[in-house]
Amino acid sequence: MRLFVAVNPPTRAIEELAAATASLRELPGADRLRWSETAGWHLTLAFLGDVPADEVPQLSEKLATVAVGHPRLRLRLAGGGTFGDRVLWCGVQGGTAALRRLADAVRDALDVTDDHPFHPHLTLARSRFRAGGMRAMADAMRGFRGTEWEAGSVYLMRSETGFGPARYTVVERVRTQGRGELRDER
Repeated sequence: MRLFVAVNPPTRAIEELAAATASLRELPGADRLRWSETAGWHLTLAFLGDVPADEVPQLSEKLATVAVGHPRLRLRLAGGGTFGDRVLWCGVQGGTAALRRLADAVRDALDVTDDHPFHPHLTLARSRFRAGGMRAMADAMRGFRGTEWEAGSVYLMRSETGFGPARYTVVERVRTQGRGELRDER
């Protein structure tokens, strides 16, 4: 199973971002990008890669142990940027320092080695080749500021690739510590 660990924004945050990004698809160069599906929008904390199915229970236990040691997070999707000319993303504001600590703890507990430091973002589009116009799209996102939401769960997710867009399914959901009711998480 190809797995990763993520925080999934609630439906309202996804809908706000979808509305804000709809006009980006009309900008020059947008037709050369592979746009991610809104159903798969998430904040990746750690990519695990291919994992044997019999290791999932151990991963779930470790993830639960990490999650209980971290608070619920107040986050919002906001702004945008690029990773070079290959990835267009939406940024995250709010409890990003706590989100970084959570990502670091997940990576440590699950023995994930990654050459890239954690950068809170949600991937909107990718390009295999240098795509002109991506900077203009990121600039167009500069004023976006979604509604604040509470992240109270961490998800072990399965990624299935092949023809068409990647499909993501929840393998395990673990709650972080904190009080109050969780809001519209998916």
